[in-house]
Amino acid sequence: MSVYKCMSMNMLTDGLYNYGDSRFKCRVEAIHEMLRQTKPDVIGVQELTDAMKPYMYDILKKYQLAGESRDSMFNDEYSAVLFRNDRFTLLDQGTFWLSSTPKKKGSKLPLSQFPRIVTYVHLYDKTEQKDFTFFNTHLDHNLKPVRIRQAEILIDLIEKYQKGSFTVVTGDFNAPLKDLPADLIQKNHLKDTVDPSIGSTLRGKIGTFFQKNLPIDHILVSDHMKLIELQKLDQKYAGYYPSDHYPLVATVSD
Repeated sequence: MSVYKCMSMNMLTDGLYNYGDSRFKCRVEAIHEMLRQTKPDVIGVQELTDAMKPYMYDILKKYQLAGESRDSMFNDEYSAVLFRNDRFTLLDQGTFWLSSTPKKKGSKLPLSQFPRIVTYVHLYDKTEQKDFTFFNTHLDHNLKPVRIRQAEILIDLIEKYQKGSFTVVTGDFNAPLKDLPADLIQKNHLKDTVDPSIGSTLRGKIGTFFQKNLPIDHILVSDHMKLIELQKLDQKYAGYYPSDHYPLVATVSD
């Protein structure tokens, strides 16, 4: 049995929240300590920026980072994937834009405030001698019709690029899964490891209220996989909360 710890973490961009305890240079040690304790194998991160990378020096000793930025003139961000460099070899990677032209950098749907992207990595597990594909994304935060169209594009990209023994999809979907197309799961033979009973994955009261206390961060896995444990990391580490979202860790077996 092959066991994997998969994490989804919105890192809270430093572009708009660069003050007080929200500053990334204050939170990065909390993130580092969280990773030391939970030891995830692969991490899908949202809202990562280039300015945050220098503070991640110790983290990037253990994790290789894959993915391009969304190529936005304002508030440029990554929906990147980090994976343990001692366990995995990168076979392939790609970043696509959730637009009518997925390969065109910086492209977006007309009503989307920012370009939205998905990053995938095709990894070879040196320990278990098997390969799999891991996708990570961040959907629009404003309009439901935009999120639905982005999810439809995401569905097609997953179907086209998934390879290997299984597939994992992480992301901040900015919505409960019930508000997105059912094909996101059905067409790609996935299931959500995140049960609505865990409550909100947002730390703020306003966002939690508007999302009706439902999780908007998700970890989808191939439907043949077994969920061993799901953790919502709602505590402080090194005296700080890692983000304004609660990171999720799904321990799964193939």
